[in-house]
Amino acid sequence: MTRVPELMAAGVNVAFGHDCVMDPWYGMGSDYMLEVAHMGLHVAQMTSQKGISQCFDAVTTNAAKVMHLQGYGLEVGCDARFVLLQARGAVEAIRLRANRWKVWRKGTVLAETAEVVARLRLDLRPDRVLFDL
Repeated sequence: MTRVPELMAAGVNVAFGHDCVMDPWYGMGSDYMLEVAHMGLHVAQMTSQKGISQCFDAVTTNAAKVMHLQGYGLEVGCDARFVLLQARGAVEAIRLRANRWKVWRKGTVLAETAEVVARLRLDLRPDRVLFDL
């Protein structure tokens, strides 16, 4: 049986996705692709830093390729459809299931969420938690 990392190493475009979001057959779907990436990295045994980044690609750029999306990406001339996550990178986004700060479609902000801040209340400890890689 060929594993996902081997397919990716061979140049095969591998994407992760799901089709069930609160429907009668599966009520646990959330339409949050970071959850799909998180589960995929465990199932495919891709828990290294490289593997986690590849799982992020599997729900973003690789999935866009599978769907033949036109205007996808962050280059000049693209549709400006994207989600700004409260994370420093792909690994942190998946590991912490990052907060979705803003969602854009065609250059217009559709949704916003306040910054999530974790606070500690322990003597002799900083009061703010910063998640560093």
